[in-house]
Amino acid sequence: MNKYTVMLRGENFLIKLEDKVENLGFYATRVVKANSEKEAELRAIDLIRNDGSLISMVQKTSDINPKIYLESINNASWWQRLGGKGYTFWPMESE
Repeated sequence: MNKYTVMLRGENFLIKLEDKVENLGFYATRVVKANSEKEAELRAIDLIRNDGSLISMVQKTSDINPKIYLESINNASWWQRLGGKGYTFWPMESE
């Protein structure tokens, strides 16, 4: 099994910030062990989908469908820790 650094981009996440809800995108990097790049991508997406802190902030609606995309994937250095936390949020453009 290899270690991979996977950068993901999320779009159209309705996030509650203080007393208002905003449509935000995010970038997140996760380090996972996998047998292939495709498996690494799926494991990293699964980490995001099951992140309790993100889930607790997301407002559910049928109007907007959140999506997660692969931005980049690389072999990780042997010393990098698995997992990862945190998100870099940015406002989605109004259409």
